[in-house]
Amino acid sequence: MDWNIAASIAEVVGAVAVIISLVYLATEVRNNTKALKASAGFDASLQMGQLNEALFQAVIGDTEYQQGRESRFTTLVRKVYNPEADVDDLTSSDLILLLFINRSIFQRIEGEYYLYQHGFLDAARWEARKSWACGYIELPLVKAWWDDEIKQGIFRPEFIAAISGEIKARLKVQVAGADGASGRSPAK
Repeated sequence: MDWNIAASIAEVVGAVAVIISLVYLATEVRNNTKALKASAGFDASLQMGQLNEALFQAVIGDTEYQQGRESRFTTLVRKVYNPEADVDDLTSSDLILLLFINRSIFQRIEGEYYLYQHGFLDAARWEARKSWACGYIELPLVKAWWDDEIKQGIFRPEFIAAISGEIKARLKVQVAGADGASGRSPAK
């Protein structure tokens, strides 16, 4: 047997082995990426679920609630969702409670934003979360809190820009819809 032929056959076999290895590696990387994305989505939902459960447990554990009266937390939530609410309607301790609840929620959402930015959270999940966050920030008490958090630099600029940009876009749509409904052209 000619050693040149044997060397050529060995090179072909080696090349085929390298190609098979690369295909296998690419498949494994793709599967691992899918697993990481699924895990990130699960973790994001789990964290929000745990926050909701903690809030629920706080209400259940409230002695006012246990005695059949409205708990302080439910009173605060009702105030937050009142479109006529004013920061002056809250006690200092309610303001602090609202600050930490909102900060906890939005720090989780900020985490989801970074998962989305790096391709580990699907766009539909991020868009749903962002839409909820923007709608929540439109409430007067939450808007006051958000503006204060921005001033304090609590959240990273990229996250603030993503949320604030969506809020501005929603306001433009609302203004355009209101102008169209009245028959007026928008002011310039």
